[in-house]
Amino acid sequence: MTWSDTASTGAPAGRQTYFFLSYAHSVPLSAAARPDTDFWVNRFFQDLAHAVRDRAHRTAELDVGFFDGLVDPGADLRRTLTDALSVTHVFVALYSPKYFGNPWAVGERDSFRSRLVGLAPGRAARHVLPVLWLPLPPWEDRPETAQALRLAQEPADRADYAENGLRALCKLSAYRRPYRAILSALAERIVAVTESEPLAPSRAVALTRSPGVESGDTPLVITVVTTHGAGWRPYHGQHALTVADYVAATAERLGLPTRVVDLVEARARAAESPTVVLVDATVGPGAARAAVDDLPRWAVPLVIAPDGTRGDATPEAIAGSLQDARFPQVLPVREIAEFERCAPQLVIEARKLFLRHGPVAPPDGPAEPRPSLRPDGRQTHGEGRTTDDATR
Repeated sequence: MTWSDTASTGAPAGRQTYFFLSYAHSVPLSAAARPDTDFWVNRFFQDLAHAVRDRAHRTAELDVGFFDGLVDPGADLRRTLTDALSVTHVFVALYSPKYFGNPWAVGERDSFRSRLVGLAPGRAARHVLPVLWLPLPPWEDRPETAQALRLAQEPADRADYAENGLRALCKLSAYRRPYRAILSALAERIVAVTESEPLAPSRAVALTRSPGVESGDTPLVITVVTTHGAGWRPYHGQHALTVADYVAATAERLGLPTRVVDLVEARARAAESPTVVLVDATVGPGAARAAVDDLPRWAVPLVIAPDGTRGDATPEAIAGSLQDARFPQVLPVREIAEFERCAPQLVIEARKLFLRHGPVAPPDGPAEPRPSLRPDGRQTHGEGRTTDDATR
C-alpha cells in the first residue's frame, strides 16, 4: 500500500506494522532540504527497520515500520498518520527537549495511547518505547528518561547514551558499538511485544489541527488572496490539501501553533501575529496590492502561479509590487516542488520577521517610579534614570 490512499474512518486500513517512529521535527537548514524529514531520524529509522526485519517472524503479514518521511508530500498528513497509528503495535518516541512542547509529536503519542485504553497499565506501557534522542535539561526529571536509559545494558554504554543521546551515537563512528547495542535491544523489544502481545485492531483517535499541547508561541496566521475561496487548491492533481492547509501543516510539524483564516480576520490578527499571505497570481498586481495594503510589514507574501508559463511576467510583477510596498521579497513559485521547498522557509521567515519587527511586550509607555535605596531618596524611572534625569 502507499501511505496516501488509506481510509479515514471506520476500521483501520492497510497492513499492520511492528513500530511507528515519532519525533519532533527540526527546522530545515536550507530551502533545498526536504522540509519534512530530519536526516539522522531517517538514518535511524532505516537502521531500526533493518534490525527489526532481521529478528521478525511475521513479515509476511506485517510491514516492519513507519515514520512520516515515507508519506507523499501531497497527502493529507493528519489522515495518513492517524491511519498509520491505527495499525501499529509499538510506538517508538524519540524524546528530545522539543518533543514535549511540540503539539504534533505529543498529538501522535496521545493518538496511539487512545488504543491502549482498557489494557492493564503494565501491558499498555510495553507498547510505548521511549528513546533518548537528545539529552533533556537536568531540571526535566521525567520518568520516560529512566525508561529510555534501560535500553542500554552495559554501564559504559548507558553513560554515553545518557550524556549524548542516541542521535550523537548514530552520527559518530566512535560510538558505533553502544549504538549497535542499543539498536539491537530496541529491535528485540519491538519484535517481542508485537509477536507475543499484539494489539487488537482498533481506530486511533484522529490527529486534530491543534493536537496535544500549546507551544507557547504566538500563533502563525495564514490567509489567501484568491478568487477561488478558502478551498484554493492550485495543485489539486498532486496535493490533497489546500495550499493554506499545507503551509499550516508544515508550521505545526515545526512546533508552531497555526490558524488558517480569511483575509478580513488576518487583517485583525496580523498586528499581533506572524503572518503568511498566499497570493493567487491570477488576481493581478493591482488587486494583490490592494488586498495586502493594510497588513504590517512583517507579513510574508508568496505569489503562486501553478498554471503560469516561464514567459509570463505577471507573478514577478505582483511580487515586485508587494516589495515596493515594503513587504519581504519572496520569489514567485510555479511548480509544486518549488512550493514544497518554499513552505518551511516561509514559516521560518514569517516568525523571524515578527520577532524582529512585531509589537514589543510590555508595550511602550511611561514607567512607574520604583522604590530607591539612594540616600538622597530620588526614585528611578524605566532604564535606571533618576527623577532628576527624567525631568532634564
